[in-house]
Amino acid sequence: MPLNNKRYSVLNIGAAIISLVWLAHIFAVFNPLNGFAYDHLMRNYINASASGQLIVFDGDKQYAERGDEVWLPLLKGLLAQDAKQVVFNFLPERVSANFYQLAADSGKVVFGRHVLNSDPYSPPTLQNFPTAALGKNLTVGLVEAAPNQSGIYRTQRRTIGIDGRSFASLEYRAAQTLLGGPTALAAPDYLINFIGGSARIPKVKLAQAAAGGLVKELIAGHTVLVGIYGLEPLSTYFTPLSTASHETSDVLYHAFGLDTLLAQRAIGVLPDIWMLPLILVITLATLMFCQQMDFQHALGLSLVFSLVYTLACWLALQGMFFWVPPVPLLTAQWLAFAVAWRYRIVQENQVLDAMLFNLSVNLQEKAFPVSFYYSQDPWGQLIIMINQTLNLNRMIFLERVPDDHRLKEIKAFNCSISDVGEARRDFHRTPYSTVIQEQKPLLLERPYLRPIAIEEQQYLAPLIFAGDILGFWAFTVASKAVRPTQKFLDLTHAFMTQISEILYYRQEWQKREAQEQNNILSYLSFSQGSKPYQMLSKSLVLLDKRIAELQQVFNSLNTGGVLYDLFGRVLLLNNNMEELAKSEDLKLYNLTAMDFIAAVTGYDAPEARLIMQKAIFDREMLSLPIPHFKAGRDFILHIQPLKLQDMNLQTDESVPVFEIIGILCELEDVTELKAIYRLKEQMFERFNFQMRNDFATMVFALTILEDTATSTAEKGFALSSIKGKIEETLATLESVNAQMNIDIESLAENLGCYPINGQEPLKKAVSSLTEYAALRAIKIQVNSPRLLSLVLASPNELYSTFHTLLTIMLNDTFEGSDVWITIEEKNEWVHFFFRNNGIGIASNKLQQLDGQTPQLPAEELEMDEVAQAVKFWGGHIEFSSQLGKGSTVTLMLKRFL
Repeated sequence: MPLNNKRYSVLNIGAAIISLVWLAHIFAVFNPLNGFAYDHLMRNYINASASGQLIVFDGDKQYAERGDEVWLPLLKGLLAQDAKQVVFNFLPERVSANFYQLAADSGKVVFGRHVLNSDPYSPPTLQNFPTAALGKNLTVGLVEAAPNQSGIYRTQRRTIGIDGRSFASLEYRAAQTLLGGPTALAAPDYLINFIGGSARIPKVKLAQAAAGGLVKELIAGHTVLVGIYGLEPLSTYFTPLSTASHETSDVLYHAFGLDTLLAQRAIGVLPDIWMLPLILVITLATLMFCQQMDFQHALGLSLVFSLVYTLACWLALQGMFFWVPPVPLLTAQWLAFAVAWRYRIVQENQVLDAMLFNLSVNLQEKAFPVSFYYSQDPWGQLIIMINQTLNLNRMIFLERVPDDHRLKEIKAFNCSISDVGEARRDFHRTPYSTVIQEQKPLLLERPYLRPIAIEEQQYLAPLIFAGDILGFWAFTVASKAVRPTQKFLDLTHAFMTQISEILYYRQEWQKREAQEQNNILSYLSFSQGSKPYQMLSKSLVLLDKRIAELQQVFNSLNTGGVLYDLFGRVLLLNNNMEELAKSEDLKLYNLTAMDFIAAVTGYDAPEARLIMQKAIFDREMLSLPIPHFKAGRDFILHIQPLKLQDMNLQTDESVPVFEIIGILCELEDVTELKAIYRLKEQMFERFNFQMRNDFATMVFALTILEDTATSTAEKGFALSSIKGKIEETLATLESVNAQMNIDIESLAENLGCYPINGQEPLKKAVSSLTEYAALRAIKIQVNSPRLLSLVLASPNELYSTFHTLLTIMLNDTFEGSDVWITIEEKNEWVHFFFRNNGIGIASNKLQQLDGQTPQLPAEELEMDEVAQAVKFWGGHIEFSSQLGKGSTVTLMLKRFL
């Protein structure tokens, strides 16, 4: 279960890890590994300086047999050299009472009394005191083999129990005697400090010391351990300092133990209770950062933390003589790491499986709907498809009952199996035998379905493929809606034939799917867990096929296109159609092809159904004008049936139901094209206005002539006015006739000259630059008359001219100032005045532009194109500026009518 499936999963998992690791630590599960780490960290020491407390005189076992000739002079010499303390790891047997009396009187000598344990089944006993030592007040400590941990000797005892009594060990007794009380640690055992290795303990050969080779500088103020090898059951110990070829001698082992106590450098161990918070912090921290980081970074950080733990434990051991077991910490960290990533992998696998499933579903339902073969209700899809093209009143599909001659209902529309008489459900009887024989839809003479209030014509069609009777299709049509024409019969026969074929292939496909989905076989072949990937693989294959079918079509579209299949479902949309549908609040995935056509065109259902029939069965490509689909825009709806181009792309699962694979509906925006033709409308509107004014003037002049009170001079003026208006009208007719011969379509992109309304491209240019002007807090003020004559120019080029002039004026204007545009009509010209408060453009350079300058900077090149266009139209452009005050640009275009 993923970490985030439960609210407190991290806490639960962390608590389990912490408890498990801490209990394992408490019950010494990690002791072997901790000991291994302890040995290696102990062996790699920082400081190897010699001990300041102890010096060892060591010799062979033969010295234990010597008497006063060796030991008495040696003891006297050591005491004479101011030795702080003398420790013998044995009780000399062959010395006189004088030796032990000297030792007792000095108070500085400690002897080692060995624990005897020759029989493992008998309790241990103590070594007897030599006869010479009896009655002497001697300081004695016990000597016994040290305890081990899995064969490794790291500790020494403070006390040794014999016969229920507790005795001090040799090392502990010597330390008590010298230090005057118990050492800091009171536990029975203590960890020996081996830091510094054997070089830490100075050693002198016993033979040299016995021969008088005592050096006061070495002995004075030190404890002298006189050690004889081989007196214990174990002569060597395997310690943290030992190697495979070299072990630590018993004398040296006791020397390390004694020096540890004398220097009070016993290794402290972190209490178990303090391990708990460390494990807790490390575990929770690991669980947290493993959820935030990827695997590589989390692994790297975990390795760094592991090195930090190990280094901290080593420094604590070497610098503070304190042992923090690293294995529980490392175990908690890596166990948390493993669990966290195990849960993350499980979670990611679940997410991946969900993604695979959702991707498969999305590919099936969005990129293309669920395949007809995978559909749970194929008959329902067929009913939808049939009802889009045939205006049927009722219909029902009947299927053979296996191994019987009875029929059962598969899917019905506006009726049910109960509308078929019980006696008429045996397909061996009429009318089934008749339609099977004819193998085509037949108009029934007797009612097949129970009659209803509406007058109907009832038909029955057999569903037969490859000689196999799959079932029957019964349907009715209202007598007034459809007449039994040959076209209607051909349509129903086409449905019958192709439905029979597609259903046969679907049954075959279902048989293969049942074999492939056999769970027993999938478990035996380890393929049960790969089903999501198989589903995705199948979806991708279908998607590749679908892309191959539609890519060529949709790559060539620059219109809004939507592709439907024959069942009325959306297969694919392009971006233009999605934007159009969103702007008009059309949910295309909820609309069938017929619904879409009706919604866009405004036609009713019968008209839309007729269009579908023409597209599917007559394979007609239709183009319908759509003037009211989107405000301010004009469209043409193209409806095109698509045929499968490459039949090799078919598989058993994709045999087309009909000869076409879908219906492509395209909305082509013809707004710009219609705008070009509106130029003629504007010209004729102005022409009509001008003619009305001229004829009104002539009518008024005629009324003057008809008035008997009119003077001769007034009549002459009226006649001349009528003559002038007639001449103006004839000139206007010639001008209009000349403009009518211009191919205005060429004006959309090429330089030309045509009567247009100059206010429209000016408004468009101002609108496109308003946002640019707002960046510098510049306002564009436009003052134009309500009625303005047309001007001679190119529609697109005039917009480009205004855009260029206005851009130059904006770049020249001070921030927060205004740009004024004034339009005036004077005689045969329309003046466009641009004025600003600004720096002042270089008018002398701009006035030199005549449209023939070969190479100019970008801004001047644009103005050169403006000058070229204005000159072609027969207009003029003037520039003037004053440095620091601003500029003025005057564009004069010829007036038309």
